[in-house]
Amino acid sequence: MLNKKTIINSISIIILIIIIFQSCTPNLKNTIRIGILNGPSTVSFMQMIEKSTLIGGNKVEIIIKNDPLQIQALMLRDEVDFAILPTVMAANLYNKGLKFRMVACPIWGTLYLLTNDKNINMNNLNDQKIAVFGRATTADILIRRMLIQESFERVKLDYTFTTNNEIAQALLFKKIDLAVISEPMVSNLITQDSTIKIIGKLDCEDYINNSTKDIFVQTSFLVSDRFTEDNSKLIALVCEAYSNSCNFTNEQPEIVAQLMVKHKLSPSIEAAKISLPLCNIRYVAAFALEQEVMRYLKIYFQFSPESIGGKLPDKDFIYQTF
Repeated sequence: MLNKKTIINSISIIILIIIIFQSCTPNLKNTIRIGILNGPSTVSFMQMIEKSTLIGGNKVEIIIKNDPLQIQALMLRDEVDFAILPTVMAANLYNKGLKFRMVACPIWGTLYLLTNDKNINMNNLNDQKIAVFGRATTADILIRRMLIQESFERVKLDYTFTTNNEIAQALLFKKIDLAVISEPMVSNLITQDSTIKIIGKLDCEDYINNSTKDIFVQTSFLVSDRFTEDNSKLIALVCEAYSNSCNFTNEQPEIVAQLMVKHKLSPSIEAAKISLPLCNIRYVAAFALEQEVMRYLKIYFQFSPESIGGKLPDKDFIYQTF
């Protein structure tokens, strides 16, 4: 049987272990956690990444991941308050019950048609083979839409390569000669190989209120329903800080290019300067884009309903700041 001294010593050790564990565990109570994707989304947060940001007395922790599924996992585990995802994926998750709502659109189209063949241009795509990463993805559906709208014939879409990086490498090493590629790989390819050129940008426009408008709301800045319950003022402050960061990216390209190299988002200043305009960073609050968002998602509903969860999201998908 254990004596009293042994029991006291054991309890003391346990308490010490708990104290040490707690001291090593990050305090998330006063932390705003934002999950973002590596690439243009990270560039849009550059000002907030470079300097320690406090919002309403709360530390901001920015978690950068390479794959949207990694951001999705953080959202499912309720480990982030805000997140960046492709708008199509955000609508899909919302329709499946994951209640993150769209606060803003910060990225307006980063998909480009590239070739390493000097004889290929936008006027002779008939009978060509175009490499695209993934079926029912943004790239796939928008290139299919463009081919129909422009009446190109006998164009084959090649889904051999499943990621943006794989397609970029295939184009670089001349395994393919025509592909849809997303920035930041576009600027990297152009600076690595002078024979590679952009021949077109995948645009997305629609006629709204008597004018043609850009509806390419490619990326969504999302907020968790849990966070919206008691933090409306804090959400406004986060939005203001992020909007300022997006503006900084456009207003200070020389500084941002240097920061992109510093944070390993670009291999060189030259590539970074090419990359910035290709990122199409422009913060617009979602409540001002309700028509554009729904028109954009309707394209996916028509081509591939399952890509957005089988239906258009309801009006609550758009977070109303006011």
